[in-house]
Amino acid sequence: MFTPKSVKLELVADEKIFRILDGQSKICNWLYNCLLEHANRAKEEFCKTQNPELSKTVYSKRGLRNLIPDLKKECPFLKSVYSAPLKNAALRLSASIQAHQKGKKGQRKGKSGWPSFRSWQTRWFSLLYDEPQKGYKVTGNALTLSLGVDSKGKRLSVSLRLKGASCLQGLLIRNLRLTYTAGTYYAIFAVEVPLPAKKSIRRVIALDPNHKNFVYGVDTNGNAIEVASPRFCKLQSKRIDELKSQRDRCLKKSKKVVVNDINGQPLGKEYFIPSRRWKHFNSSLERALHQRQEQTKTYAYTLAHKLCRDYDCVGIGNYTPHGDQEFRTFNRAMFNNSLIGRFKIILSWVAAKSGKTYVEYDEKGTTRTCHNCGYIFESGLAPNIRKWRCPQCEIEHIRDENSAQNGLRLVLRDLSQKEGMDVPVVPGSGLVRVSERWAWRVLPSGVETLRGGKNSVQTQRQEIKTESMVAFDQKLVTCQL
Repeated sequence: MFTPKSVKLELVADEKIFRILDGQSKICNWLYNCLLEHANRAKEEFCKTQNPELSKTVYSKRGLRNLIPDLKKECPFLKSVYSAPLKNAALRLSASIQAHQKGKKGQRKGKSGWPSFRSWQTRWFSLLYDEPQKGYKVTGNALTLSLGVDSKGKRLSVSLRLKGASCLQGLLIRNLRLTYTAGTYYAIFAVEVPLPAKKSIRRVIALDPNHKNFVYGVDTNGNAIEVASPRFCKLQSKRIDELKSQRDRCLKKSKKVVVNDINGQPLGKEYFIPSRRWKHFNSSLERALHQRQEQTKTYAYTLAHKLCRDYDCVGIGNYTPHGDQEFRTFNRAMFNNSLIGRFKIILSWVAAKSGKTYVEYDEKGTTRTCHNCGYIFESGLAPNIRKWRCPQCEIEHIRDENSAQNGLRLVLRDLSQKEGMDVPVVPGSGLVRVSERWAWRVLPSGVETLRGGKNSVQTQRQEIKTESMVAFDQKLVTCQL
């Protein structure tokens, strides 16, 4: 069995080669805007005439792509780009239009607006070679790209060097995408990786995702683990907001540029370029965004590998913050800084390549249900109640720990219902009571572990919360989690 994987490698080449790639990207961006202009006109005409041919062109998957051969005759410069990036520029636009239509009809979750024109200066248009080993060739650490043809019909090509190309050895490459981010050019390879056989399940952990900490887990050995939230997210968001504020105070349309022909005569076209100060803050903002992306990815992968090394099955609740009307009273920044959705994708992939089992359970009602006796608080528990006492069995619960214990019961139930699953035998009522509590703090060098309780030497470590117990009957709440 194989699974897809992306490998991102930095490109190294002369400035002349990178300018050629910029030119290819600009032409694909121009084609995207040209086809969008054609789609806008066809859409207006279709609304008036109801011509089915216009509908096929605009709303079908390959209608706009079929216009490219005629455009190449009208605009010969399109021939200087390889056919695959041009084709995928048209397919990209058609996919956006179809997403807009499905959103209007309620056939997809959320709504997508009608596509808008792209600015190449704002965002580099990526080049996609979507067929295996067609239009590109990897030899050692060298990448050879096929371009279009010149005026004489001769095929053009460029060669670049890949950093760390050894990781591609023995892998089946499915496609290649060239991108430009924060001043660096990258080659992103989609490869197929063989998956190992599933390992037998002996140790299981259930994770409860939340915002007070990142996740809280309980395993079948009686360990409770609280993972500290990434501290850098809040600082990075503050820095990014400062850079945006400074950039937006500068002039974006600072200098007018008049386009001239070869003889220096004006063509009647003009555009504006931003000020040097705007460019400075904008480049700093791009670097800050790229840094946040890489740090959050490192955080998620480090934690996922640690969990898959220690456990054979990792279950996690299906809660993912999305900031809709149901949670409109929550802080918007809390949703923006959350890594829960991205972490689930990374955790499922790491579990698959490690031969471990990944389970996502329905955590509805796990917070307000006592794991010992099953008593349910119909009115729910407010987010500020971190500890509470069950009025029926009088067991004191840590909020997140109780939720994780209920999640562990659901994970074991789901595993036992699947055929061929080797589920660990748990004594007693089916769950092991928590005997030890641990705090995990994810660092770039690995995961730092600490037993629950206060630590006088390193006070910056995450600690299991030990606030005073709060009886539920002293807090009357109405929200349900």
